[in-house]
Amino acid sequence: MKSIRFLSVFLVFAALIGLTLSCNSGPSEEELALAQLQDQLVTINQTYQELQSLRVEIATAKATSAEIEAISEKKRTDEQKVQLEEFGLKLPELETKSEEIYDTLQAHLADFLTVGLNDFPQSAQTAEALQIYSDEAMIIADDTVAKSGDYKKAIDQLGGAKGYYKAIQVPVYPALDEKIASLQDWRFITQERFDALTKGMTMDEVKAVVGVPYHANIQEDEKRGVQTWLYKKQGGGAVAVYFKIKTGKMYSAQWDAIKTKVVTD
Repeated sequence: MKSIRFLSVFLVFAALIGLTLSCNSGPSEEELALAQLQDQLVTINQTYQELQSLRVEIATAKATSAEIEAISEKKRTDEQKVQLEEFGLKLPELETKSEEIYDTLQAHLADFLTVGLNDFPQSAQTAEALQIYSDEAMIIADDTVAKSGDYKKAIDQLGGAKGYYKAIQVPVYPALDEKIASLQDWRFITQERFDALTKGMTMDEVKAVVGVPYHANIQEDEKRGVQTWLYKKQGGGAVAVYFKIKTGKMYSAQWDAIKTKVVTD
């Protein structure tokens, strides 16, 4: 899947100005503006639901494809072969459409939050839109970690979303704080996680136990047929996890591979 682009919402927080009440008996300017904001929120929710549905469809297609690919080609049924071919053609289209809808959603959120955060910071509508923005930011953070192991960058991305809550002085979305805390926790390897490593683990299994290695800390020695992953320790130095390139399985790990030198990230 193509990487999802992270579109920052550029906001300028203006001083709140009291709105002049209308002289007639109709709705005030503030009420009209809030009604318009509600209409925008309806559009945001519709776009968001469309994006969510597409993501489910893509995930289902990928999971089914993986199940079929795990079957020996000789043992696949004709139906499975056709299905795999169809998914191969359909997935790129779904992913392109997903990116387009994501961009549309971010544009809607930018327009909404520019007004909502400035003029209606305490409204339920602003809270709902900001939560959607935060949920999307968390997806981007997870994508950043999965693709590059850059926990620091992911934390910084979420710090931008958290900053909007602080700017309007409202409680931070709990899930956002929890995600930031989790990323902080996984940024450095711990003795407990290191001790959970066992010989013969696949690369995916190692990632599940000690986290995703920072991309610049993956070293490959083709002559020896060894790939090494380095993980920073909180107090300095790094752990090394060694894999046989041929099998893709871990054969050793060293806690004090780098004792004092601080590796990248």
